[in-house]
Amino acid sequence: MVYYCSTSDTGARLGLNSAQRTQASSRLNSGIRRASIDIDQTFRDYGRDVPSKSIADTTANGAVSAGATTMTLTNASSFATIGNGNIDGDSFVWTGKDASNSNILTGVSGISADHATGVVVQAGEMAHILREICADLAAAYYMEDEGTFQTTGAEGSMRGTTLRERGEFSLKRLAHLGSVD
Repeated sequence: MVYYCSTSDTGARLGLNSAQRTQASSRLNSGIRRASIDIDQTFRDYGRDVPSKSIADTTANGAVSAGATTMTLTNASSFATIGNGNIDGDSFVWTGKDASNSNILTGVSGISADHATGVVVQAGEMAHILREICADLAAAYYMEDEGTFQTTGAEGSMRGTTLRERGEFSLKRLAHLGSVD
């Protein structure tokens, strides 16, 4: 299954620092799985293929470190020479391909976390937009789950509701349009 965002994205929506993200990783990942399933299902509801089928994708052929300026892919033939994409929920841009090996993206920027070999890498603006929608939905699910165990004031539930409404609105609009082009 393709996940459209990462714990880093979701944690940022919630204002969690790195240690808090690590501590809450299983709950964050649960929210990300739910959000990714909802995204796929919403596209199906509109009679469209799930986004992961319309986004060029491959896998990383080697680990990718935070701040990397190149990225080796298993097969970059469906990736443009210049573009933007998403690696395991982490948005990035690239400015070219290596002259001797077209599976190596060059001029890469925006990698904010380390990624293992074999993780999914997607090309296109839609990948970035889906990352934002996924992070909103996953954060809302996390807050709803946490709300079950806490009795906080209305502000906590209101923030979760706002994130969910924004995510669902954006998702339905994107699914209806079918693309960002």
